Amino acid sequence: MLTYRFCTVWGAAGILIGLLAFLYNYTMIPQALLGYTILVAPAILTLSFFNEEIAFVPKMILFLLGQFVGYFFIAFIVQAINKRFNCYNRN
Repeated sequence: MLTYRFCTVWGAAGILIGLLAFLYNYTMIPQALLGYTILVAPAILTLSFFNEEIAFVPKMILFLLGQFVGYFFIAFIVQAINKRFNCYNRN
């Protein structure tokens, strides 16, 4: 059985990863974070459906929601694939 608790933990970790990556790039650090677009790809995908004129707070809510949903589904898919292949490897 797939555990939704595991996926929820990964979704929360995705929010934390996205928030830390955003705060790193939002401050005046002269260097960009390597792999930023990979770490926050679910959030970038979510924000691509909206225009740039959204206020900061709704945009940040969409950013974090996209991170949670993206990491949740990534964990869900990995867990489902792992379950599928473990069933075939049993002797």
